[in-house]
Amino acid sequence: MPSCRYHIVNVHSESPLSGLPVAVFDQAPALDEATMLALSQQVQTALSVFLLPSARGHARLAIFTPERSLAFSPDALFAAASVVRERLGEAMLTLETAVMIAPLWLEQDRWFYQVQVPLQRELSVRQRHLAAMLNLNERDLDEPPLFIDCGDEWLVLPLTHPDAVKDCVPKLEDMSLHAVNSRGLPQLLVWHRSMDSVAARSFVVRFGSLREEPASGAAIAALAGYLLNTRAPLPISLRVRQGDYLERPARMALQIDDNRRILLGGQTRIQSSVELNW
Repeated sequence: MPSCRYHIVNVHSESPLSGLPVAVFDQAPALDEATMLALSQQVQTALSVFLLPSARGHARLAIFTPERSLAFSPDALFAAASVVRERLGEAMLTLETAVMIAPLWLEQDRWFYQVQVPLQRELSVRQRHLAAMLNLNERDLDEPPLFIDCGDEWLVLPLTHPDAVKDCVPKLEDMSLHAVNSRGLPQLLVWHRSMDSVAARSFVVRFGSLREEPASGAAIAALAGYLLNTRAPLPISLRVRQGDYLERPARMALQIDDNRRILLGGQTRIQSSVELNW
């Protein structure tokens, strides 16, 4: 009977039972892609990460949602780093993904990595349509809305006050029209910055249903790209809050230095370890 050990790692978690749960399958070199997808569907976490042998780093990551494989995910990096550190005891790691070789380092209990250079795509949708998509007034939306890709493309919408972040209720039909990224997936980040703090919410459409995520490192990486591309004054050091309205708080550290280098960081905690037989 085949078996594999996996760990539930809460990413961007500063307290027990918070943040984004990610399944990390340790020592899984013999699994084919169909089996990895089936295991991802079995555990039903937002992400499943399989640690495979790598000639260029401490591990190569195969990343899956319950629907498909992913080329890259910051949350997968952080979750995998937590498990690899448990095994090797190292605070500096190199993890291989399909799109980059990512160095990670542990600093003040947070894993950090350097975000890719952002790509930008303009959005040709009127503000009133975006406001209707969010069930908000036009005055609640700031300018400009942009698609930003730092490894995964998101529609990034700045809002004018924190209550707009709290009150927005995206519509599935409108998101499927206006928030579709270059891979055909509706993905939306709304946010408001107040001094050195950001309140953010990320929404996705999967299996024909709209859902809010407790945390998305990819969305917050896109936010960093947005700040860089819209010429926000540097350097920037932000504490990002997600998941509060789901009662699943998540926290991230976001930094952009004077050399335009983007660093994203988050805490992790291994919540459980399970042996799965099939």
